[in-house]
Amino acid sequence: MGLTSLFLEMKDKNVLIVGTGDVGIRRARRFINAGANVSILAHSIDQEIKKEFLDKGAVFYDDAERDRLLDECDLVVIATNDIQLNEEIALKAKDKLVNCASNISLSNVIVPSTFKLGSVTVSLYTDSKSPLMAKELRKKIQSVITPEDILNIELQEQIRQYLKDNIDSQAERKMIMLKVKEDNIVQNYIKEHDLENALKYVQENLIN
Repeated sequence: MGLTSLFLEMKDKNVLIVGTGDVGIRRARRFINAGANVSILAHSIDQEIKKEFLDKGAVFYDDAERDRLLDECDLVVIATNDIQLNEEIALKAKDKLVNCASNISLSNVIVPSTFKLGSVTVSLYTDSKSPLMAKELRKKIQSVITPEDILNIELQEQIRQYLKDNIDSQAERKMIMLKVKEDNIVQNYIKEHDLENALKYVQENLIN
């Protein structure tokens, strides 16, 4: 398989979820939260989860609508406990983006283990060799990223925009950004979670 990592804009895309076991529910929730138009085929589902999904705009259908929904969707997630049925749907959806939970060889899209800390998104995939290790690695990475890292990102976002508006030279902008990251006073403000004064100090002392 020629897999590569991508982030896709899913807002208003049509996503079909077939099956509502643990995998189907997790992936339905992910695409719902991403703003996709999510259709769900389910024989049974926890009523609280169903209400959650309905409140967020998901629509539930029965099997009679499967072929139509498959034709209209941009991406289909196939996650029933019937391996033969999963294969049948995946093969029928060959011109679509397909994530088949039971057989990676029938998938052209992988949904990795993903978490978000502030504006940092981290996705992990172990070539389907060890979902358990993906969880362990996720915990390790989460323990390394600090609140100060997140604040530095927010500070640099604001500074980058200011520099783009006021300095034409990309090399000069890069030099200033490096100076900001290494400045002890700036980092002391960051440690105190004082983003406002960190930004003020940068503008008054490191840029002008």
